[in-house]
Amino acid sequence: MESSASTSVNDPILSPLLQALNALYSGRSDKQTKVQAGQFLEQFQKSPEAWTVTHRILSSHSLPLESKVFAAQTLRSKIIYDMHQLPQQNKLELRNSLVALLISYKTGPKLIVTQLCLALANLAIQLTDWKNAIAEVVTSCGNDASSAPIVLEFLKVLPEEASDIKKIPLSGDELRDRTMEILQNNSNEVMNILIAYVESADTPKSSHALIFECLNSWLREVPLARIVGSPLLGLVFQALSNDDLFDAATDCVCSMIRETRDVDESMDVIPTLYTKIMELRPKIASCAEDPEAFRNYTRIFADAGEAWHMLVARSPTEFRPLVEAVAECAAYDNDLEVVQFTFYFWYLLKQMLVLDRYESARRELKEIYLSLVDVIIGHLKYPYEEHGGDLFGNDKEQEEKFRSFRHEMGDVLKDCCAVVGASLALRKAYVRVNDCVQAQKSGQNVPWQDIEAPIFSLRAMAREVDLDESQVIPQIMDLLVQLPKHQKIQFAVILVLGRYTEWTAKHPQYLEMQLPYITNAFQDGDADIAGAAAQSMMHFCRDCGQHLAQFIDQLHSFYEQVAPRIHLESLYDLTDGVAHLVAAQPIEKVYDSLKSFCMPIVQRLYVRTSEQIDEANCRKAADELELLDTFARLVHPSIEQGAVNPCMQFWIEIWPLIESLLATMGSSTFVSERVCKFMRTLMQSYRNDFYPLLPAVAEKLVESFEKYHYGCYLWASGICVREYGNEYSDKNTQESVWNFAFRQSISMFKYMSTINIADIPDAIEDLFRLLANLMTNYPYRFLPSELCKPSIDAALAIFATENKEPIFTAIDLLHDIFSYGFKTPPRSNILFNEPGEQFYEANEVPLEIQLLVKQMIMAEGAIFTQRIFSGLLYTFPRECVSDGVSVLLVVLCLAGLPSSAQWVDTTLGMLPPGSITPQERAKYLQDLEIAIQSDDMNKLRRQTMDFVGWYTRRNITPRSEVRRIGDIRDMKFNYN
Repeated sequence: MESSASTSVNDPILSPLLQALNALYSGRSDKQTKVQAGQFLEQFQKSPEAWTVTHRILSSHSLPLESKVFAAQTLRSKIIYDMHQLPQQNKLELRNSLVALLISYKTGPKLIVTQLCLALANLAIQLTDWKNAIAEVVTSCGNDASSAPIVLEFLKVLPEEASDIKKIPLSGDELRDRTMEILQNNSNEVMNILIAYVESADTPKSSHALIFECLNSWLREVPLARIVGSPLLGLVFQALSNDDLFDAATDCVCSMIRETRDVDESMDVIPTLYTKIMELRPKIASCAEDPEAFRNYTRIFADAGEAWHMLVARSPTEFRPLVEAVAECAAYDNDLEVVQFTFYFWYLLKQMLVLDRYESARRELKEIYLSLVDVIIGHLKYPYEEHGGDLFGNDKEQEEKFRSFRHEMGDVLKDCCAVVGASLALRKAYVRVNDCVQAQKSGQNVPWQDIEAPIFSLRAMAREVDLDESQVIPQIMDLLVQLPKHQKIQFAVILVLGRYTEWTAKHPQYLEMQLPYITNAFQDGDADIAGAAAQSMMHFCRDCGQHLAQFIDQLHSFYEQVAPRIHLESLYDLTDGVAHLVAAQPIEKVYDSLKSFCMPIVQRLYVRTSEQIDEANCRKAADELELLDTFARLVHPSIEQGAVNPCMQFWIEIWPLIESLLATMGSSTFVSERVCKFMRTLMQSYRNDFYPLLPAVAEKLVESFEKYHYGCYLWASGICVREYGNEYSDKNTQESVWNFAFRQSISMFKYMSTINIADIPDAIEDLFRLLANLMTNYPYRFLPSELCKPSIDAALAIFATENKEPIFTAIDLLHDIFSYGFKTPPRSNILFNEPGEQFYEANEVPLEIQLLVKQMIMAEGAIFTQRIFSGLLYTFPRECVSDGVSVLLVVLCLAGLPSSAQWVDTTLGMLPPGSITPQERAKYLQDLEIAIQSDDMNKLRRQTMDFVGWYTRRNITPRSEVRRIGDIRDMKFNYN
């Protein structure tokens, strides 16, 4: 142990460490020095020497505080990640030294105490031989009042650390047993300790908050009835009146409430808690000027409402005071974030009240929900004061936060509509707007905020309004188009009109006043208003198309006039709307209508192909293509069989433009992706009518991929296989699609051999989707073909990366391929005879195909097992593990014993030394053999998932250097 600073400076181990800490935290060090210091400290934390060095630092009386904090944090990290560095006998010594250190710091500093308690808690969880951990810590630290802070801190963090299963290196069974042993079996003892501390006059006042924090941490382990029946309950509620204990007591009360969410199981404690909580109701009014206090009381009442909403619906009279208390909290104006705490309660209660069985409760509480409409409309108002013309003082984050919050309040208004009926709720908003209009007419100065807020509420409630509503909406529509012309009000009105277009479709007499209001908005020159108008026009065209179709020529002139002047997103919305009107035209007029809208776009694109090819021009071309895509997506009339589709006739006419775009601008990802999207849309919209263009499109996809190697061409190719490679296509088409997809896949395999596949995850994902579509539609042709082996190799290669989506698609592809080794195929839609093949019964894989798949597995099962295990243990994202286990089980089951056991044993033998004991390895192998022998795949799945889970928790940490099994790190994809 070092006793002086001068000795430490000359110490060959401590001196570099202290210098690195000083460099890292000193304001005098440059960036490069700080980086080097951080790297040095990180390597030190991983080293075995850190165990002893941290103890030396923490035992010193002369070293600076920063070094001791670092040592305590390091000790905690090593217990979590590096316990394998210690022999078993040293772990018990570590326990004793940790307790001794904790006692020496019982007076602080608190930061070091917390880190040491976290270290000791993690040690107690992992050290399964330590049977009476809590009792021994309490006894060792002493029962005197001065030991309260360290005992309580240890007890507080113990359940929290035990619940963080991701970092605990124990198997599932070990963790369950240890949790039972160390937590549940000690809950009564911990309760007694807490009560003793509370009742003791010697307990420091500074520790009282810690007592409640500790209780909060143990609530899931202690039966709530035990707490409710103890002195602790009264003390917790008393603590709400103590400023120093208020937050900790609030957390405790809220946690107790949440523990009663299963109301039928908690009726022995809910009445007591309900009484205690309702005694707090006067606090809502008394602390209105204290935002922090109001926040805590709102949390309590909102949590109580959420937990007991079912009881409110069952006994509305008894629990009405609770609903009124939550409504009182919701009316708070000083902090809308506090109001937000109540929103989920209103939603939960609404879900109950709309049920027929709770009709009486709905009547009882209807008045509260109706009042809530007024409250929410009041909260919707923008701030009154303007800061230099800006409502939020140029605080864009605050402005965005308010806008987002308004939509959440809109959801509450929908809940109110569901309970009280839309007409009554709409009437509230109408009266507010009308009162403002009348006040203005009488000469009063009415802020625009007072008008805009109820208009916004009308928009929010639109989804709850019956299309036959005739009491309030007609009055609203008459009023809206006469409102004063203010930018914010006009914007809100336009969006409201767009939200009620389904209602207008059933009341077309209102179109005459609404449409001019919308179209005139495009002339104002305001981008936001034009955007709102475009969005509303889209909804008018969609929902009122039958009334507007006859005005297509006037709309075309309007479209051409405003299109160049509005923002791109607004143009997309407007285009969507007019495309719906084109689609509504009679079949004899649809070609001319489509051509009239699209030809100006086509002409602009031709011009762009002759201009300078730069990024800006390519982006504009891509945007124009999106407009064509919109028409192709929406305008596809039903045609009698054998008749020519007039729309498809138009797309064939402009196909040379697409070829020209790819030839001149195809190197731009923007253009290539939009062209591929356009091709996808044409295939899906026109299906059989697309046949005349299919050969040209397929050839262009192959040609463009070979030229640019963009994944979008593979993606579009996969769509082509899915749409035209199935049983609904004729045999010649199926044959052509197979040949086209074969060429595309081979081209991609060749390209992959020239690059690092981890650098093109999107293209790899698109390839696997293409191959998956081939497997779906041509399984008995794909499996014996030249595509199968490189497809498997590509999937195994991508397992060595950490790219989530490609791994997902690779796993799915392997599962499909390997599953054809069973008698029953993985897909049941193979009902057709593919070109050149004899007919096979559905749901039965031909014997020669089964043998082919099994031969592949037996030939390379060892490498399959190694690669899949490597992914499961090291590289697969968590979401991929379950599917990865499924693929592994298919391989092992098809191989059977003894091969599968040998492959797994060999793979486990390649794991890093110390990461798995011989006993754990033998146990998993034994379980695997038993499960395969008994054909119990569910059991094998559970065992494998548990094995992967505890192995990764124990060995895969942020400081792990091993990230692969064997030589997978250097594996590349090669195609010959």
